[in-house]
Parts: sequence; C-alpha cells; structure tokens
Amino acid sequence: MKIRLWLMLLVAWACCDGALAERLSLAMADSLLVQRNHALRSARLDVSAAEGQLAQSRRYDNPTVSVMYNVQNPNNRRWFDGGHDGEVDVQVSQPFAIGGQHAEQVKQNAALLKASLSQLLVTQRDLRTEVHTAMVDLYYQQRQAKVYDEEISSAEKILAAYREQSEKGNIAAMETQRIATMVYQLRKSRADLLLEASALEVQLRQLLGIPGNEPLTVDIDEQTAITNASGLYLALQSSQRAALDTLPEMQLLNHQKEAAQHALRWQQSQSLPQMAVQGEYDKNGSIGHNYFAVGLSVAVPLWNRNRGNIRSAQAAVEQANIDKERQQLALMQQRQADLDIVGQYLKQLAEPSPTLDSDLGQMLHAAEQQFMSRHISLVEFVDLYGNYRDTMLARLDAKNKMLQAAERLKVMWNK
Repeated sequence: MKIRLWLMLLVAWACCDGALAERLSLAMADSLLVQRNHALRSARLDVSAAEGQLAQSRRYDNPTVSVMYNVQNPNNRRWFDGGHDGEVDVQVSQPFAIGGQHAEQVKQNAALLKASLSQLLVTQRDLRTEVHTAMVDLYYQQRQAKVYDEEISSAEKILAAYREQSEKGNIAAMETQRIATMVYQLRKSRADLLLEASALEVQLRQLLGIPGNEPLTVDIDEQTAITNASGLYLALQSSQRAALDTLPEMQLLNHQKEAAQHALRWQQSQSLPQMAVQGEYDKNGSIGHNYFAVGLSVAVPLWNRNRGNIRSAQAAVEQANIDKERQQLALMQQRQADLDIVGQYLKQLAEPSPTLDSDLGQMLHAAEQQFMSRHISLVEFVDLYGNYRDTMLARLDAKNKMLQAAERLKVMWNK
C-alpha cells in the first residue's frame, strides 16, 4: 500500500513538474537565460581571456643568460677545462622599458578588459531583448490560433448541419460546398500560423536551453503589460535627452576607443630605443682572472622608426570615433522608432470601444445563430465571419507589435 502511494505521489509530482516546465514567464526566461544560454557562457569566457591578457601584460621581460665554455684550452690542450686556467664566460641581459613601452600595453589591455565586460552586458541585453520579443510574438501567435479555433469550431457545426440538410435536399449543395471551402481555408491559415509558432518555440528552446519538445505556453498578463507600455511611453516621451553614456554599447565603444589610444601610444613608444642592462663575468678573460663588467645595450631606431604601425594605430583611433558617432545615431533612431510604434498602436487600440473584443465574440455567436435560422444570407454570413477574423487578428497584431517595441525600450533603457 505504501509503495503504491509513493508511486502515485511520484507520478503526480512528475506531471506537475512537466506542466510547470511548459509554462514560461518573462522572469523565468531571464533566469534560464543567465544560467543556460551558450552565447552568454562564451562571453563570460571572453572576459576570463581578457583578464588573462591583462595579467600577462603586467609581467616584465625575462632576463637572457648566456654561458660560454671553452672546448679545448689552447694553453694546456685540455678538453672542457673547468680548472683554474679554463675559460668560462657568463653574460646576463635584462631589457627595460622607457617612454611607455610597458605601461601603455598594460593600459591597453585594461581597457580591453573593460570592453569585454561591456560586451558581456551588450550580449546579455540583446539576448534578453530577443527572448522577450520572441515570447511576446509566440503569445500572440497562440492567441491568433485561438481565434481560428473559435471560428473553425463555429463553422464546423454549421457545416455538419448543412450537410445533413443537404442530404435531405433542403439546402443547395453549392452552399454546403462554400462553407466547406471556408473551413478548409481557415484550417490552412491556422496550420501556417502554428508552424510560425513552432519556429518561435524552437528559437526559445535554443536561447534558454530548454530540453524536450513539449509545446511552450507563454504566461503574460496582457492588461498589465499594456498599462506598463503606456507608462513607459509617456516617461520616455517626456524625457528631453536619452542617457546614452549609460548604455553598455556606448561604454563598449568608449573602452575600445581608449584601448585604441593606448595602442597608438604604445606604437609610438616602439619608435624609441630598445634598451637593456647587461652584466658579464669572465673567469679567465684577456684582462685577467674573474673579470666583471656592466653595460647598456641600445637598439638604435635608425632605419625602422615604426611609422607604418603608428599610422595604422592612428587610423584605428579615428575609426573608433566614427563608430561611436554611428552607434549614437543608430540608438537614437531605434529609440524613436520604437516610441512611434508604441504610440501609434496605443492610439489604435484606444480608438474602438473598450468592449470590442467581447462584442466581436458576441457577433460571431449571433452570426452563427442568424445564419442557421436563415435570417442572413450565405454572403452576409461569410462577410461577418471575415470581419470578425480580420478585426481580431488586426487587434492582436497591434498588441503584438506594440508590446515587442515596449520590451525593446524597457530592456534597452532599463525602465
């Protein structure tokens, strides 16, 4: 008895767990995105790589040690003579940096690390925007499929009744065929819509790392989302200037520009002499026993002054300035475009009666009853069904586009 009870509990838990896994809210999607998305995991590794590059650039060059040992002593004819009269020459050379040859490279890698951190934020925000807009799109694709379901269900009941009357000879076969054609077209449109929804589900599963192939159900409070979109639109419209400098895209470009400037200074420092401190010990040199010497090695930039690399680095700095201007313009244009979308569709949704959705549902039911009682013609019936479908789909499409634009604004501007 106990074993059976435990089995029932396990089955119930598995069913509940599967049901929860099929429903997806925006908060759940954000959590899964951080944990499972492959692009984000790869971007974090880019940050680790940049940290390694910075740590490596802080290290100084290693000294060079060379040792010379005589093969045969020309005085006593001994091979590899390590005794008092043998020859051993030890030389040590330690390079050192001047004029920013080391410091500018460290600063460049520090700026690149900041850029990689900003790129991580950009990647995370772009993926979050992609997930949110895909979820909104999937939600309304499923809502549009329900519109087709209601219309197909209603039309199939009428078709069944007409076929029965047609077999009895009470109704012309042409009318029955016309309704059957309408049902077929509705089913075809619904199938195309479900294929689009299926593609969105695959996209979301890949972005969020959700295994399995069970249908996903997006959980969105439509009325709250529309209210929030309206408030966001008013808030952004009233703001005179967008805080571009706080966006990770602009921070990324600023850090890339900083890295390009340090790269330019480093290339300029490479036109300076390359210097090294030298020391030498000669056990049995020409001057005498145990000879010690110190010196300075200088690579004089006589023929190669690194002008080509300096010119290339200068071009990189100018390109960074151009990229910053281009990104500023693109961000402001995208912001205004999304604001226009939200504003236009808010106005469009506010113009009809607030009860339009329920009124349309009542109209569909009334059209079905009126047609069955022969109070309206077949042409009027098809026209009413088409008006219902077109109006409902248009309203759902307006909400879809508006909330997608609102999600882009919300994620982009941290509202």
